[in-house]
Amino acid sequence: MYERKGGFTLIELLVVIAIIAILAAILFPVFAQAREKARSISCLSNCKQIGTAVMMYAQDYEEAIVPWISCGAAHGCGNPTRAERLWPMKLQPYIKNGGNIGPQGIFKCPSYSDSKLLEAADSPDCDGPGALAPYFPPLERYADYGIAWHQRSMVGSGTQVDPYWQFPGSFAYPPAYSPVTRTLAEIKRPAETALVTDGITIVGGGYFVITFGCEAAAMHTGGGNHVFLDGHAKWLARNSERYLAQTSTGAWYKRFYCFPLE
Repeated sequence: MYERKGGFTLIELLVVIAIIAILAAILFPVFAQAREKARSISCLSNCKQIGTAVMMYAQDYEEAIVPWISCGAAHGCGNPTRAERLWPMKLQPYIKNGGNIGPQGIFKCPSYSDSKLLEAADSPDCDGPGALAPYFPPLERYADYGIAWHQRSMVGSGTQVDPYWQFPGSFAYPPAYSPVTRTLAEIKRPAETALVTDGITIVGGGYFVITFGCEAAAMHTGGGNHVFLDGHAKWLARNSERYLAQTSTGAWYKRFYCFPLE
């Protein structure tokens, strides 16, 4: 007499392993998407705080839009650090969380990666292949977000292929260097005019480099977060510079990137 003990056969073990592998293949992407969604929400929270700081800055400076950069020693402006010249540090008094080399605090996006930024930037409908390559790796990083820079005049011909666009940024230099500090009163559609987007604020290749707009297109599951000039923030799918609208006369413009048009 002998006692027979139960157990799994090799085939049964292989079947169980196969089932586990199938379930893992199904569930891992779901978990990854959930994790990225949480990061995207955290980033959007950062953007909302940045939007609030932009509004507070405007209240303190007669409705001025915070400048992307101010002057340095070469322009007779003392000897500020590079951080002090850039927009994150100008908003730091209202946030008290980040603004220096890092990025730090709310200027750090948990989803940011150079590969995501360059994926969007290299697209033919953005900067084009290799346009940002000379600035990487950066010497200094200040924010995983970019802000609109000053654009003196409108660009484009008003067609669908070549729509109008003009960024609403401020530029804080002394009079000899043609300063332009824009105000909220100039913005025709503040709830549809982007000021800050997913991107970068860095020093690289010997230059200040800020990306704003189309470079946000791949940062969060096929889109990017944007801060608008009424202070709110939202996620937009794909390249936000390809959202078009028309004026009453039929001219086409970039809906989120043309502040003078209603």
